[in-house]
Amino acid sequence: MPEQQSAMTIKLTMLLPELSNTERKVADYILGQPQEVIHLSITGLAANCGVSDATVVRLCKRMGMHGYQELKVNLAQDIVSPLERIHEAISENDTCAQVVEKVFQTTVQALQYTSRIVNPQQLEKAVNALDSARRVIIYGLGNSAAVTKDLQHKLLRLGIDAAAYDDNHLQRIVAAHVETGCVCVCISHSGSSMDVVDAAQMAKDNGALIISLTGVGKSPLSELADIRLDTASRETQYHILALSSRIAQYTLIDALYTCLALKRRGTEHEGAEQCIEKALEKLKY
Repeated sequence: MPEQQSAMTIKLTMLLPELSNTERKVADYILGQPQEVIHLSITGLAANCGVSDATVVRLCKRMGMHGYQELKVNLAQDIVSPLERIHEAISENDTCAQVVEKVFQTTVQALQYTSRIVNPQQLEKAVNALDSARRVIIYGLGNSAAVTKDLQHKLLRLGIDAAAYDDNHLQRIVAAHVETGCVCVCISHSGSSMDVVDAAQMAKDNGALIISLTGVGKSPLSELADIRLDTASRETQYHILALSSRIAQYTLIDALYTCLALKRRGTEHEGAEQCIEKALEKLKY
């Protein structure tokens, strides 16, 4: 019996005669390699097809979708099992012990992958930029929101003026008031969060230096960043929660914090963390 086509595939196939040449390149790529597409950012897909990001967006609109992320979610729902949406490695008959082993192993692999692809020059540039920043603003939405708070907490402990924003309205408001000397750290595993990318572009236009923390590969956010920090995991964008990728982000931030703390030794900033620890002493039994 021939393999049943998904609703997404049927819809895209029916649209083919109406598409422009460039849009058809994208459609053909999606039809030929749907499993690969759910792992790609919009910039990655556009590059593989030899077209612009705008062409991908136009195709999504033709299909009645708001944007590329919606296309990926719908595509994943058609070709990915419900179990895979929870975690790619698990199977229905796994015991709790097996689930624990697989979840931990996936996280360990993400950390190993990330340690191999971290660019030391980019990390050093990020350390220097944060060390000398007049002000640091941190953007992230959804799963990345918790990561922004972690970075804010660590920077404040080092005496660096830092504030994290996980509201898209506040991100734009703050971006409208940044100036030269400010550093904007933007965190998004996909690198395609429209609100974060738009706020980052606004901040950059107003003079801020942009540091991106995204999954490895081309994305709208990493393309506009002045300094790029990457994480790597096999995790894709259709999970209910980004698990291993978020741990990789936390760990890279720990490395960034440690480098900053070492850089500040022997300077007027060295005592900042000790002062903060002393101020917090009375909050503990």
